[in-house]
Amino acid sequence: MFWNKKPQEDKSGVEACAQGLYEALATALTQNGRIHVEDLISAAGAIVGERSIEAAGDFHARDHQYSPGQSVFSTSANVLFCGDKEIDESPADSVVGIFYKRVVNCGFTRSDFPASLKEIFTSFAANVGKAENWGKVPLSVPKENHPFIMPLRAAYETRLMADKIFAPLDNPRQKLHAAALTLAEAVCKTRDVLNRRVAITLALETANGMSKTAPMTDAAMAKVKAQQKA
Repeated sequence: MFWNKKPQEDKSGVEACAQGLYEALATALTQNGRIHVEDLISAAGAIVGERSIEAAGDFHARDHQYSPGQSVFSTSANVLFCGDKEIDESPADSVVGIFYKRVVNCGFTRSDFPASLKEIFTSFAANVGKAENWGKVPLSVPKENHPFIMPLRAAYETRLMADKIFAPLDNPRQKLHAAALTLAEAVCKTRDVLNRRVAITLALETANGMSKTAPMTDAAMAKVKAQQKA
């Protein structure tokens, strides 16, 4: 798998770990000197979603009885995402609060964001569960801006890499904070490549959607591989 490339050396601190993960993702996704920006943002958003599940603690993200890709709505995940507030009022330590502050500092404006987070929640709820969306997040961005790599796959295949980079951090909330900064870094670094509204929407829809999606487990992956060999 392309995620098996050697990650950056572990660093200490939330900011340093976030930067280390961004660099590892960018390196892993670079092919022939080029990178598909939507895959970079989507992969970072998928990591945020899985780390939200771990921080919420409603179920074990890596050893659960849900079918991978199944929707699992969580009040706790919503609180971590935005504190059940709108963009401008999201707590500073929520995913949206962390993300918003960082991307505004790198040149984005409020007008680059959706008018309301309700748009993201409503779109997800209205489109979740469709067979064609398995392993993906229902997206409102144009089809040409959809990622090639399934977010469910990206979250699973980056898990051990992120674990290693996040090893200096003390708890799931710190790791979620670092993941949110990584997502912001992905958007900031590509701000002149992708339409800014599209980039922000893709980032937030993926992070929200994957925080409400049962992750792939080792047991489920082993079962898939066994079926493929049969």
